[in-house]
Amino acid sequence: MALPFLLVLAVSAAWIRPPDAKTTMDTNPANLASAVVTHSFGQLPAYIDEANFRLLPIDLFRGAEPGATIHRLYRLALPRTSLVLDTVVTSGLTSAQAREDAKQYSVAVSIDGRRVPQPERYWVFYRNNGPLICRIYFPGDLGSLHMGAQSLVLEPFSPGAHRLHVVVRQRLTQGVAVIVTDYALRVLPRKPNARERESAPPESANPKSLGNTPLTFRTPKG
Repeated sequence: MALPFLLVLAVSAAWIRPPDAKTTMDTNPANLASAVVTHSFGQLPAYIDEANFRLLPIDLFRGAEPGATIHRLYRLALPRTSLVLDTVVTSGLTSAQAREDAKQYSVAVSIDGRRVPQPERYWVFYRNNGPLICRIYFPGDLGSLHMGAQSLVLEPFSPGAHRLHVVVRQRLTQGVAVIVTDYALRVLPRKPNARERESAPPESANPKSLGNTPLTFRTPKG
């Protein structure tokens, strides 16, 4: 068996939670994927579940232009905790619409230069106010939408520098748009501290206390 293939298997087994892993209600894939979306709207802190998870940013307002490539770089210093990475998010009034929208995307992910095999295995589909989702983990005024997200849960990295590289290709009517996102991570040699744990909201929190202003009334980011 070729060495590169073994390295691909190693990165998958060591760093990425299997998509069919047994989870609790709080840690199911749809719930965590939804939390990233809500965080991207500024309606949820970066740390959740007593800082057992750190939500990585995704630019949901990025444009897509046929034939063009957009680059985005995030530099983050964080403790040794699990990470949740959403690479693509789709939505629709029905589950079928969200799934159909997902077909226009192909995604490649690498961790420290090693390719993640079969990234399509990490798609999850859910309804925002459905039974899989904690009520503080979705934007309140989007409750009836069906969503799709390609979402990876990454186990805590070793201290030091790490890099996530995500390439999203979106097939449009007039061509293919490419979005490249890099995450330059500096993992600190410690677990989450008291401040980070305290920033994670309890599940019983009132969504309004987390800044959940209806999206229709929010000022667009310049």
